[in-house]
Amino acid sequence: MFETEGTKYHPLFEHLLFGGHGQVTMTFAEIAAVIEAKLPRSAFNREEWWSNSPNGHSQARAWMRAGYRTSGVDLRAQRVTFTLDGWPEGYARGNVLSRAIAGGLNEPAQRAFQPAGTPDAPLDHPLFGIWEGKVTLVPGYDYTKPAFDPAEADGH
Repeated sequence: MFETEGTKYHPLFEHLLFGGHGQVTMTFAEIAAVIEAKLPRSAFNREEWWSNSPNGHSQARAWMRAGYRTSGVDLRAQRVTFTLDGWPEGYARGNVLSRAIAGGLNEPAQRAFQPAGTPDAPLDHPLFGIWEGKVTLVPGYDYTKPAFDPAEADGH
């Protein structure tokens, strides 16, 4: 696994990992704010700086360790799009919302929200299963109970 602990770009790793988005576009200024440091000049004038190559590139290790790849770089607009590995192609934030509400609609309306070319695609939300293999739940623990029960605190 790509190690990022202690690197300048570790905060970017955490930001992407815990953001819960399948696809996120960030400006270079937003990335600089997340890492609390300036990006190097090469980030602004070389697309190669944003390549998905973990060999010797601590910035790439950060997004790749979080399970993302750069899927679009716009040097002129100074922004980059990160896409979670396995994220369905063609889904943008608007499509995620459309699919999320589609489950409450009748069958013809549900089909209207499906991406073009996928008439039989399941209507699960694209984030369904996003944490599979990344989170371990303790067997037998009730994750639905309140974290703090005042009755238990009083000894009743």
